[in-house]
Amino acid sequence: MSNQVLMQHLAECVERAHQGPLTFGTVFHALGRDGIAMALLVLSLPFLQPVSLGPLAIGGGLVLAGIGWQMARGRPDLWLPDRIRRQQLDAKGWERLLGAMRWLVGITQRFTRTRMTELTDGERGHRIAGWFAVVGGLLLAIPMGGVPFNNMLPGMVVAFAAIAVIERDGLMYLVAILWGLATLAYFGLIVYLLVFFGAEFRDWLEANLPSWL
Repeated sequence: MSNQVLMQHLAECVERAHQGPLTFGTVFHALGRDGIAMALLVLSLPFLQPVSLGPLAIGGGLVLAGIGWQMARGRPDLWLPDRIRRQQLDAKGWERLLGAMRWLVGITQRFTRTRMTELTDGERGHRIAGWFAVVGGLLLAIPMGGVPFNNMLPGMVVAFAAIAVIERDGLMYLVAILWGLATLAYFGLIVYLLVFFGAEFRDWLEANLPSWL
């Protein structure tokens, strides 16, 4: 599935939505196996921003990890939780989604091309992308207390794994790996700062508070 096919499918969703609300389940099911990669990309979009989405990211990360697990296990079609599968968007909602996808496609088309297809095509490609989604989704689900970029970095892992399959560009797996390493480094830094300043604050309390407290 190329970006052109994906965009055409979303444009058709907009037209169908003018006749009545359209569910995510209907849209993804119509694409068959390709719908799994599309679902990863679409559902990762809300997290590709520097602002933390808090509890929503925990649930979203687990859903993305679940979709990735289905890909990694070679599931031929997509299973989604009922709450997501039955989620409806009207024509304006699908138009906003189409606009976001056009923005993302406009960026990715600048550096993607068909290459290293042995890593993206067929069963093997879906399994590789699935494991990336599992890792990215679980990292996204880690509660970080509203720390900036804690959603965006692992979200990029999932998004570029999906882009690799959609664009048939195996090099995008390398980009996903780099985002994964950036996520681990950033999370490690946050944990280190929390431990370091936590110890500093504890020592200050012990030195300045009266002993009877």
